Amino acid sequence: MASHPMAIVHAELYTPTRRIEDGTVVFAEGRILMVGPSHEVRPPRRAERIDARGHPVTPGLIDLHIHGIEGCDLFGPELAEAARRLPRYGVTAFVPTTLTLPEEEILQRLQAMAQVMEAPPPGARILGIHIEGPHLSPKRPGMANPAWFRPLTPEAVARYQDAAGGRILLWTFAPEEGEAMQAIPALIAQGIIPVIGHSDATYDQAMEAIRRGARQITHFFNAMRPFHHREPGLFTAALLEPEVITQLIADGQHVHPAAIRLLFRLKGPSGVALISDAAPMAGLPPGRYAWLGYEVIVVDGRCQTPEGALAGSIALMNEGLRVLIEEVGIDPLDAVRSATWTPAQALGLRKLGRLRPGAPADLVLWARWGVPEAVWINGERMV
Repeated sequence: MASHPMAIVHAELYTPTRRIEDGTVVFAEGRILMVGPSHEVRPPRRAERIDARGHPVTPGLIDLHIHGIEGCDLFGPELAEAARRLPRYGVTAFVPTTLTLPEEEILQRLQAMAQVMEAPPPGARILGIHIEGPHLSPKRPGMANPAWFRPLTPEAVARYQDAAGGRILLWTFAPEEGEAMQAIPALIAQGIIPVIGHSDATYDQAMEAIRRGARQITHFFNAMRPFHHREPGLFTAALLEPEVITQLIADGQHVHPAAIRLLFRLKGPSGVALISDAAPMAGLPPGRYAWLGYEVIVVDGRCQTPEGALAGSIALMNEGLRVLIEEVGIDPLDAVRSATWTPAQALGLRKLGRLRPGAPADLVLWARWGVPEAVWINGERMV
């Protein structure tokens, strides 16, 4: 952590509640000291200055849902190496996400993740653990193996959280399966945010889960019951309830641009959290890889089965942000907010995800959208 002040001047700042065309941000000892228009902010004389040349500066990206990067599987001891690599993609904080496996293996891997988190490695902040599977709907399995699916129970919540050393933060489940609805209070009691996903829930079932405390939807549009005018389903419940945040994959493959524009229009950037849902093949060159017992092919920016079916995301958060802005046409301020402040708010983290005095100095200077030029975490330059 640099003790002397740093000043990024002449930047296009995204705080992200407002855009400052010619802005300056000053930070020292891991904290932001000053933010504002360059004609108002006077950095200390001894501050080291970096001229942004009008390029964007944003809070660091926060990924709520990521499985891997550059061959590293986050579900285990490789988590430490992933934390070191993520800043190159503008990610300064993340929630490593599990996979569907037999329970004994899940518990062992959770213990390994907890060991990594006991002594946080240099790199992106590891905020907690996101459980995705095996408490999913066999009707909406995605790439997961339904043979390992189990309904969520309060007892399972206790077993998993114990193995993780209390570090589980998010839990994706299908509320319509078995006793899952009754397990929501157990999640909340353990400090875990209930997340609906891989679900065939009807509208009434989804509304009941929301009333009980579910507050997010995993990869909205994907692996869920679609809209129908006589059974509006989870889709409509999530859109109508303002307290529900929808996680969104914006890789140019999973969701049509028009659907993304619809989601932003109906929910606003405070209701949409950009995620990568990246598989371990993210950041690797084109080729054939093994994942989840399947052969997958990375080609033309897409991860697919040999038959051509979509087989997971390989776009990290920097690429998702670029797609939102340049391909979908989302206003940059809204796109940045969905990748920074909204994920932080979804986790109840009031200081992360924004540029304001007193906040951690987690920042990205962009050469252009999607391409980080410099990244700081807690005031320390990582890229």
